[in-house]
Amino acid sequence: MQTRPQTNIFILALGDSLSPRVLLISLVSFLLTLLVFIGAIWLLFGGMGALSLWLSESLQSFEGSLEQSWLFGFISLIFITKTLVSVLFFFTSAMVVYYLFLMVYSVIVGFFAGYFIGEIAKNYYPHVAFKGIGLLGYVGVMLKSILVTTVLFILLSPLVFIPVFNFVLLLPVFYLFHKLLVLEISSMLNTKEEYKELKRLYAGQMRGISLLCFAMTFIPFVGVVMYPYYVIVMGHFIFRKTEALRA
Repeated sequence: MQTRPQTNIFILALGDSLSPRVLLISLVSFLLTLLVFIGAIWLLFGGMGALSLWLSESLQSFEGSLEQSWLFGFISLIFITKTLVSVLFFFTSAMVVYYLFLMVYSVIVGFFAGYFIGEIAKNYYPHVAFKGIGLLGYVGVMLKSILVTTVLFILLSPLVFIPVFNFVLLLPVFYLFHKLLVLEISSMLNTKEEYKELKRLYAGQMRGISLLCFAMTFIPFVGVVMYPYYVIVMGHFIFRKTEALRA
């Protein structure tokens, strides 16, 4: 039996995430996420050309609405130019797309998470039994998380094109990121009662781990494709706490 209780979970997960199985799942999930995004672009916009045209028209409309405001028109003469407005617009749009990609990618990785979570259990925690919260419990928590995320997005959407304030939109992204990260392990490992007890005892620590992992997503591209690594980090934490809970 291979156990490393004293090893930092972030260091331990780094080696695990480089295993052939995890790398294969990461690649497959990434390609599927690309297909989902390409399909969505074609369905919603009719292709990349139409998407570019839509973005150009949106930018012109955005600039026009700003210029209709006499106050902004006066301030813009002193502090800001159209170029800066364009940069802010495209930066915000890029951030939205980037984190939408992360959310879709995390859901797709979740479908395959059982493969590498099982490998971690075999290597480090063979004595910890998989019980699971059941399909209905999993779907219930998932739907509730998606509903809360959607409501938060709707409430905060007016801030999307307001510089600095638009970073508040990362709150619903982090909320779903954290919920999925915990659920992908706990739904396979814990009963519903254990899941509730883990949240009661270790909610703050789990949020802290999720926050550190979420901060890594700010690394362009690499931060997103590392999502399986985040799952493994949380997996080690939940395995250890479940072991202590059942002792």
